[in-house]
Amino acid sequence: MKALIRFFSLSLAAIAVAGTTALAKTPNDAMGTELWSEAMAARAVHADRVTNDRYMIVIDYRRHSSEKRFFLVDMETMTADGYLVSHGQGSDADHDGIADTFSNISGSKMSSLGTYVTAETYYGKHGLSLRLDGLDDANSLARDRAIVIHGADYVFPGGTKIGRSWGCPALEQAVAADLIPRIAEGTLIYTRGPELDGQLYAEIVNQAG
Repeated sequence: MKALIRFFSLSLAAIAVAGTTALAKTPNDAMGTELWSEAMAARAVHADRVTNDRYMIVIDYRRHSSEKRFFLVDMETMTADGYLVSHGQGSDADHDGIADTFSNISGSKMSSLGTYVTAETYYGKHGLSLRLDGLDDANSLARDRAIVIHGADYVFPGGTKIGRSWGCPALEQAVAADLIPRIAEGTLIYTRGPELDGQLYAEIVNQAG
């Protein structure tokens, strides 16, 4: 009987693992081939800044705020998980859930596009937070503007849209608590905006060769 119980237990465990694997998405499936190709091109351009190469993050601000558009890619398993992420108030002045204006200017309360690398963690008014360094002209003032990853109560699933930040890519509280320690100190973040900003991305791809 014990042997039979052990057999069924192992079988159920195998099914569970298989189910988890089946649900895992590749980066191409999660975000699309074009966006993933751009992200990898940005990674090639800034390879010398990547010191935490286990993960990579891609944010697609072309998607509505109610959609999962913050993609955490495990570079070892090449699987991608999607999460909700905020954009800045100034990037969505009519609060319709679509970010359509971006800026690198202090006080704009807008999100900035381009490539970032994660830096050190700290505890601030939002709890555990993660500083970001902008690597492109479009986001070079990220540290000066205090554009950081943090948790926020206004980021939650199930609504028609989520709240807006002052330009930070804010996550659900539980997600931020889990992800920030894993992605700190040298993880690359590639941030994509509307097609009208296509020139920025064309330059990134060209730099990568």
